[in-house]
Amino acid sequence: MTSEIKIKRILFATDFLESSRLALDYAVAFAEHFGATIIMHHVVELTPAAMGAEAITAAPSITRRVAQQRLHSLAAGVRRLGIEVEAHVEDGLPSNVILTAVERFNADLLVLGVHGVHRGIDHLVIGSNTEKILLSARCPTLTVGAHVLSGVAAPLRLDEIIYFSDFTPEATAAAPYAVFLGKEFNAPIDVCQLLPAIAENNPRLQSELADEYCKSMEAVLGQSDSDWCLPAFHLEHGMEIDQILERAQSQNAGLIVLGVRTESQLGRHLHTSFAYHLLARATCPVLSVRHHPALFPKARA
Repeated sequence: MTSEIKIKRILFATDFLESSRLALDYAVAFAEHFGATIIMHHVVELTPAAMGAEAITAAPSITRRVAQQRLHSLAAGVRRLGIEVEAHVEDGLPSNVILTAVERFNADLLVLGVHGVHRGIDHLVIGSNTEKILLSARCPTLTVGAHVLSGVAAPLRLDEIIYFSDFTPEATAAAPYAVFLGKEFNAPIDVCQLLPAIAENNPRLQSELADEYCKSMEAVLGQSDSDWCLPAFHLEHGMEIDQILERAQSQNAGLIVLGVRTESQLGRHLHTSFAYHLLARATCPVLSVRHHPALFPKARA
């Protein structure tokens, strides 16, 4: 399945905040590496007064004009690097507009900055718009969080890729991308398996989960990466949640790859608070790949 992966159209969603600035650097770096087009997209949330003014005058409001000017300025800067760029400004609910744009422009990769929201002391969570996008986007989403180290060298280098999973068939959706990017950037892949809570002290259940997981892994990878299809390999990489979060903060990692989905059967899976907490804490970008039931084996009931 890795042979079917392509990155030719990158949708970059920006809100013009600092996190989006760094996310653009990564979008540019990926575009340079893959020879891809960047589709810049900004969503304006117009006030009732602005919408009324546009309806009466049939002309763009000040809010829309300022957004268009800022976006086209960004686009012009990227074009000077020799990258093909499109720029679009739309109004509406950000998550809905971005998800529609992913489909309309047939994006292979969505890139966005995640600045997070502080709730209480030292607790940073991502917003509902980001959550909806991660759980619904057809293409993989590269999120650049508030703690991602600045400075992206050109050409892009990934010294290490961390692949996070949780022993479920749905999580295998991200495996082909981890393998693909590892080969593209000649980067080693560190596999980390989140041990489900109910299996922590149950070796038999751990083995059953690993066996089922590897059957799904073989379905998406074939025999190209045989170690990834062996239960023993993944059992050796089982970790507790605190260990994984600590590993995710390593400054040696250039990219984290994980699968997300909308349903949970064992609890404490990667689509729940762990994944979003990871996005907020990670010191490198996170590539999230949504499980597509039509493309990947169904999880156990």
